[in-house]
Amino acid sequence: MDFLLISIEAINLYHLDENQTHKTDSIETISHLNNLFLIRCGNLLRHPKCYSLYNFKETIKIIYYLNKSINNSKMQKKINKILKAIYHGNQLKNIKPYLSRFKYIYYKTQNYYNITSKVYLYDQYIVEIAIFNLYIMHILGTEDGIYFLIKYLKSPSYI
Repeated sequence: MDFLLISIEAINLYHLDENQTHKTDSIETISHLNNLFLIRCGNLLRHPKCYSLYNFKETIKIIYYLNKSINNSKMQKKINKILKAIYHGNQLKNIKPYLSRFKYIYYKTQNYYNITSKVYLYDQYIVEIAIFNLYIMHILGTEDGIYFLIKYLKSPSYI
């Protein structure tokens, strides 16, 4: 779930670069994003000793804030634009800022916790995770998005 939070942060930075933050729903969206980043900065998802019933309540809050943050039209437009650029494969201008921000945030926040894992140390896997998270966020924007996210989170970690 922490990777989804990193993706939202990377998309949000990408979104802020194009100066599209002055609409009526932006205050509500910013407050949801702030709540997500406070949760991510609290390290509740990273430490195994904190994984308890208390964490279930935090997980429900995170799912709620994820849904609220992703289900706004500006965020979905950005996600769709990047996914279309990836599909067409020739629009690096639209993909590169997101991927570079995702990698930067990942190395800044996650690399310490995954230092013993060989899988997460290579850029190829980080890029694949970033693209997969875009797809998950795209599906989360649909009617059955929360159901899909819960099923995804319930699935084994090796998928």
